[in-house]
Amino acid sequence: MSPATHSCHSREDRAGSSLDPAKIQEIFRERPGPLREQDHPTEQTSEPPNPPPGRIRRFARYFYDRFLRLHGSPEQVAWGAAVGFFVAMTPTMGIQTLLAVPIAAFFRVNKVAAAATVWLTNPVTAPFIYGFNYMAGAKLLGYPLKAPFFSNPSWETLWYSSKSVFLSLMVGGTLTGIVVGVAGYFFTLGMVRAAREKARKLRRKKKESNIFL
Repeated sequence: MSPATHSCHSREDRAGSSLDPAKIQEIFRERPGPLREQDHPTEQTSEPPNPPPGRIRRFARYFYDRFLRLHGSPEQVAWGAAVGFFVAMTPTMGIQTLLAVPIAAFFRVNKVAAAATVWLTNPVTAPFIYGFNYMAGAKLLGYPLKAPFFSNPSWETLWYSSKSVFLSLMVGGTLTGIVVGVAGYFFTLGMVRAAREKARKLRRKKKESNIFL
């Protein structure tokens, strides 16, 4: 065998000895595989969850049940609600609760009902309620629906416009307050009476079932 052939065989032997199967498996085990989705996470923006409709319904149902269980006769609760509805129509948002509760206390009607129903006027409904009251009051008092200050800005027209807007809101709010208060009284009276009669029947039925047990 020639020296060249011997050297060739020796290189093959070294190559074969270096490519040991255990080493090959170890190389492929350490070799990084394809990137998986969890190895390269994508940034996700989390949106605040909206309250489910069921939770809102339960919330409203809770306050509805609490309102029907207020202390006092149905007439006292209904008159308290009427006071709240009346004050809600006046241009006093921000201090309406401070007005409704003393008025209800003066007339000896339910103060909680007055404080609850006064929120018929709130930041969402106020533009519609006050807008209607202003148009009704301005029509009755003969004031223009569009305040003169916007067409002729001056201190005089500002004073006149402020006075006309306030008086229109007061007159319109008083009239609609009487209508809404009377309607709210009878609606609340019927609702409270029906709820208490239903509760009375359930208690009677439960008592009778316990007797037969």
